[in-house]
Amino acid sequence: MKYLIVVVLLLIPFEMSYASSETEAKELRDELTCFPISGISDFARKFENLKTSKIDTVNMFFEAYLRIKDEGSLPERVYVKHEDNEFNLNFSREGKVVNIERIIQAENGSDLCAYDPIRAGTLKNGETLEFDMDSDVRFIENNGYHTSITLEDGLKDARFLFKKMVPGPAKIFIPKFTHLLVSAIDEQDSIYFEAVNSDNNKIPIATENYCGDKVIKFKDLNAVDAKGINIKGGAYMLYPIPDLETLASFSEGKC
Repeated sequence: MKYLIVVVLLLIPFEMSYASSETEAKELRDELTCFPISGISDFARKFENLKTSKIDTVNMFFEAYLRIKDEGSLPERVYVKHEDNEFNLNFSREGKVVNIERIIQAENGSDLCAYDPIRAGTLKNGETLEFDMDSDVRFIENNGYHTSITLEDGLKDARFLFKKMVPGPAKIFIPKFTHLLVSAIDEQDSIYFEAVNSDNNKIPIATENYCGDKVIKFKDLNAVDAKGINIKGGAYMLYPIPDLETLASFSEGKC
């Protein structure tokens, strides 16, 4: 598991498949396929112009992928179009959008377009390409050491950011964030926590497991008067999460 997709907590993942209706399934693909992305940029704007104090330890991060489903190749060109303006998207080898800002900062009325002449003339009901976009809240720093002060601040601000995602009445359902989950960027690495005191001596700390990732309860750090935590074993992402029972209920037990 490369990272925890926190969209399971009352978020809606943005997904697009080339075939989206029974009518389309009987039709043939054109060279050019476009679909609106204003909803994505509208969602991203919820996190603009926030107080610095709310995003100094954690923040909302976006990632988008164009995934190949038919063992073919990426379209010849993928771009964001707004009126007469077109902005090309660049991709990593894994299909990740490198210049994600072109999507999340798109003007209202923008479309995401794929020029794909190789697949033109094929049935739309076949799985070929899928665009999906994920959003998650995580700690900004991942340098291996986190003070208890910054961890506590991040847990509080994470709840603030999640409340920005949902309509007013639904805000009461956003849980408190009480735990910390660390996930390895490279699945081959074995990441682990070390709690340390003011003398930088290691303190035993209980850990839990969620979908193969290590989790600690912030309350346990306070109980042993920990100054902070070291995270070792490789490159990682650190996430603020609610208690595991709540997390599992939102994700319906899926990793």
